[in-house]
Amino acid sequence: MNAADGFLAPVFAIFIISKIAPGQIKIAGIALVIYWLVKSVIQLPLSRYLDKHQGEKDDLGALIFGSFLFSIVPLFYIFVFKPWQLFLVQGLMALAGALYVIPWYSIFTRHVDKFRIGFEWSINSGALGIGIVITTFSAGFLADEFGFNIVFILASIFYFIATFLNIFLYKFLIKRDKLEKVFPERRHIR
Repeated sequence: MNAADGFLAPVFAIFIISKIAPGQIKIAGIALVIYWLVKSVIQLPLSRYLDKHQGEKDDLGALIFGSFLFSIVPLFYIFVFKPWQLFLVQGLMALAGALYVIPWYSIFTRHVDKFRIGFEWSINSGALGIGIVITTFSAGFLADEFGFNIVFILASIFYFIATFLNIFLYKFLIKRDKLEKVFPERRHIR
């Protein structure tokens, strides 16, 4: 998932000021504000909802739906020509971000081995960094040679691959009755 983010990061602001709002750097700033504001507002009630339900099936469902939404949203950038369209797409990307990130953190945290917490989170962070390094490096060259659309298409493909791989997490989910034994305090969350 994060490798796909690397395709978008280095060219996003350039895409905005060259295709959508020439010379208006503030539009790029507003687009990022919309993303982070919408994501921040959505993830609070979403996290409460996911915490109230026992088991991890709801977490995985949100994660897969969020990653699927991540998969299609980059293709929408191809059809964005005005700032309001960009802002709408950013809102959709923020929804995808909330639906993906919150359950990912929850599932990952529950499955971290005791006494290896720092190491396993560092593996997660390191894999994120390596994925972003590879795709960020590639994105600038690809956008320069072939235009922005190829970058959006490749980001979408990487997100789709991640969505497919996330489905395989199902066999590792903690069942409802075992979750209560491992995390008894979860029963009292309202």
